[in-house]
Amino acid sequence: MIPLYLGIDGGGTKTEVLCLSETGETVGTGLSGPTNLTSTNTGAASFSLKEAVRQALEKASPDSQVVSAVMGLAGMDTQSEYEMAFQPFAEMLKTAFKIENFHLVHDSVIALENGSNNPNAVVLISGTGSICVGRNDQGDSARSGGMDYLLTDQGSGYDIGRHVLREAIKSFDGRRPKTMLEQLVCQHFEIENLENIKMQIYHPPLSKVEVAELAKVCCEAYLANDSAARQILEWAQTEMIKLVEAVVHRLGLEHKPTDLVLSGSIIQLEFMRLPVIARLQAQFSALTPVVPDRPSMYGAAQLAKRLTLEAKR
Repeated sequence: MIPLYLGIDGGGTKTEVLCLSETGETVGTGLSGPTNLTSTNTGAASFSLKEAVRQALEKASPDSQVVSAVMGLAGMDTQSEYEMAFQPFAEMLKTAFKIENFHLVHDSVIALENGSNNPNAVVLISGTGSICVGRNDQGDSARSGGMDYLLTDQGSGYDIGRHVLREAIKSFDGRRPKTMLEQLVCQHFEIENLENIKMQIYHPPLSKVEVAELAKVCCEAYLANDSAARQILEWAQTEMIKLVEAVVHRLGLEHKPTDLVLSGSIIQLEFMRLPVIARLQAQFSALTPVVPDRPSMYGAAQLAKRLTLEAKR
């Protein structure tokens, strides 16, 4: 039997899967829809996971078997959320792929695993949602944000998208100077004007993912020097900085050499990342930014292999 290790990055917009061999070679990858249970239901999430894993194992040898799988899942912030996701995913993986050894962790865990071996490390994730998680050399951990969109997610794609909608409506109403966002939102929803946009927003209600897609509208307007878009993105940068500040202070990392891993589609945009790094390093000069050159599914696969080796000791 040839052992394989599966790494899964489950998000609010997509799920990525990587299958690694014992020697660390890529056997296959998979890509499918969301598995974050705040973005979709359990049935749809299980289907997406099954499809992505199927793709990743498509070229695997008939003599091979996945001996360990680790899934990092966004939006899993409480024990009840963990239990709600673990059971259907574990059952599906066992039934469809005979995977017995399945570990479910928060997506920040695999992002840290992917970006840093430093005992003092902080990861800032800003994609559909946002969260900051850190650890120190005393074994302590801390988190800020990460309680989903009604409570947190400041500085995320969702938050940017929500501000885009509000500023576009203000522009339409005449409550602020005109902004490109008004026209771009109309184009996004394929409507002539914002008079009847309520139907697009509420019937049925836009999902968190659909709101987050409007971050692209904001970036387009920002690159065209729209002042409203600039203000939204600058505000988002400030919120990301606050997430990191809170974790750094709680872990006592203000003056300790610390890796700052940056993960997620929003923070990895250069015009978002560079100002955030500059402002944080002005406060915490020992911070070293790390932008992983490979997706977080690699961190999940590495963790799957490490957990297997540790269990054999």
